[in-house]
Amino acid sequence: MRHKAPSLTAHNKYKWGAVTTYSSPLLSAPRPLIPRTSRIKEPSAKSSNTVHFPTLQEQNPSTTDEYAGECAKLIEAFSERFKDVKSKQQELNIFATPFNVEPADVPDNLQHEIIQLQSDDELKARYNNLSLLEFYRRYVSADDFPILRRHALKYASVFGTTYCCEQFFSKLTLAKSRLRSRLTDANLENQLRVASSTVPPNITRLAKEKQFQPSH
Repeated sequence: MRHKAPSLTAHNKYKWGAVTTYSSPLLSAPRPLIPRTSRIKEPSAKSSNTVHFPTLQEQNPSTTDEYAGECAKLIEAFSERFKDVKSKQQELNIFATPFNVEPADVPDNLQHEIIQLQSDDELKARYNNLSLLEFYRRYVSADDFPILRRHALKYASVFGTTYCCEQFFSKLTLAKSRLRSRLTDANLENQLRVASSTVPPNITRLAKEKQFQPSH
């Protein structure tokens, strides 16, 4: 069976390329790491055991109840933050470890393609030797695995698009500050469009189109 690298549109290139840094830590573990470490640290703080808190250990406080309460808040915050991820755990497993899931446990529309994927020893070898996103980009083509590829694009783009949204709101707070209270919605929209665009501006051309000394 021959496998050709699928051609990607600019939109798909963004989806695959933008999430490499942000998705890898989350895809490598089935559950978020920080809540698990917090569960270790909370009882330690309650019992005044500061072995997991080197900075706090240097201060040698008389009581650690306050810090135990902060750990409890942290656990609660992460549980709330990742509750949607937990509800989609099976779908994430299909994306992150397609060769390890049971075909009977995946949605009906994906079963045939998962079986086809897992039956191909060449693809399994490629999967073991490449990063996850590189494997999908090269070998999970829209011709051979259309449903699985759409599924992968959906979950791969979650992390990258979340980062872009957070970055956009950061730019919004910089553009519309209390010192720029008279900034109109139209001007703000134009500024954010320029700030969030990936198209490099042609400064030379823009400068030539301006008349610097208008006649009176």
